[in-house]
Amino acid sequence: MKNQFKLLYLSILSLALYLLYSCVQPYMPPEITHAGNFLVVDGSLNVSPLATSEIKLSHTQNINEKEPPKVEREATVIVEGDKGSNFRFVEVQPGTYTLGAIAYVTNEKFRLHIRTKNGKEYISQYVPAMQTPPIDSVTYQVSPENTGVQINVNTHDPLNKTRFYRWNFEETWEYQMPLYTGYEVIGKQIKGRTEDVNRCWDNRKSSLITVASSIKLSEDVIRDMPITFVPVLGDKLRIKYSILVRQYGISQQEFEYWNALSRTNEVTGGLFDSQPSQVTGNISCVNDPNEIGFGFFSASSLEEKRLFITDNLGGLTFLDKSCEPLDTLPASEAVRMFEMLSHLILVEFPVPGSQELWYTTGSAACSDCRELGGTNKKPTFWK
Repeated sequence: MKNQFKLLYLSILSLALYLLYSCVQPYMPPEITHAGNFLVVDGSLNVSPLATSEIKLSHTQNINEKEPPKVEREATVIVEGDKGSNFRFVEVQPGTYTLGAIAYVTNEKFRLHIRTKNGKEYISQYVPAMQTPPIDSVTYQVSPENTGVQINVNTHDPLNKTRFYRWNFEETWEYQMPLYTGYEVIGKQIKGRTEDVNRCWDNRKSSLITVASSIKLSEDVIRDMPITFVPVLGDKLRIKYSILVRQYGISQQEFEYWNALSRTNEVTGGLFDSQPSQVTGNISCVNDPNEIGFGFFSASSLEEKRLFITDNLGGLTFLDKSCEPLDTLPASEAVRMFEMLSHLILVEFPVPGSQELWYTTGSAACSDCRELGGTNKKPTFWK
């Protein structure tokens, strides 16, 4: 009797828990499901000598949308100085506007002025041109379990004027395919390759927001600021890896903006994802003061430093374990397989007694490094 009562109690409890959790509905506030169509400004004025500046214009979207944000084309983008300077950006690709090197007046402040194709105007607040101190060093440390590499940055301002910093980075790495292809098919004939497609270089720009402040310290010093962690899984650390760290001196207002945006991105997952809360920045709409403008326009010099890692830390990948030569065929059959299934010609294989040369074939996914999105053109900075 006691066991039957216990069984009945457990059954009722299970039913209650099922009904409780089956009634939970995800909360989707209107800020997420109806993001509106507001202008997003991403970019700054680079006042470093001989430097190029870039501004990207796009629009907000529903956080659940999978398509890239709509860009703002054919806009007029101008930077205005409070001492009379006027610099016009040029649209180099849809939604992306650039400006070549400029000469500016000392102690001049700048603002961004945008006029869209449909006549809307946006302006930013005037901001000072910040001078960024050099990066002292970019360092790395292999994790104790050899799971990856932690990359840090060190900097300081001996004048104690900067206090607020922002960093981003760009990664480049060399990788190699498991199978080497030495031949290609041109006009139904097998010929030796004129370029190497076994070794490539890939590139990624960061979507992380990294800011720091020394305002609570007696000296303007930043030590061992974490920039990124590079895991050993994958190809990044197998042969040679490089990271270019960029540093910006920023104002306290801009620091607070990026810090708030960083907290928001802990929910959304990336710098350029749709934002569920209104982190608006210093840009407003002239035509309608109630319209929201997203982004923060700033002006600063840029400091950067590159680091190479050649510790060969990567392990075996899925391709290493799964890639094998597919078949050895006479030349005519190898050409047919290339045309039908994109099987690449790996090596020449003479067969005694055969009047036709034979060739070993392999899949393009295991042989052509361009299939993974990289380029076989070595970067100019690679050493």
